[in-house]
Amino acid sequence: MMKTDSKTLSEILKLHAEYVKEVEFSGIKPLSMEIYKTNSHNFVRWIKDEFAPGSKIRKGALS
Repeated sequence: MMKTDSKTLSEILKLHAEYVKEVEFSGIKPLSMEIYKTNSHNFVRWIKDEFAPGSKIRKGALS
């Protein structure tokens, strides 16, 4: 079950997209950039009840 309502999720997704752009243009090293993006993506997936910390990531889940 999703952890919030669809309106709030929509705002979270919008803000996450802005965050990813900011990370991509921040000048940090590529590995650090991927860590920032993966961890935030997993947080969004957790909100959508598509991810559990410590679980195995399904193939293609980050696409």
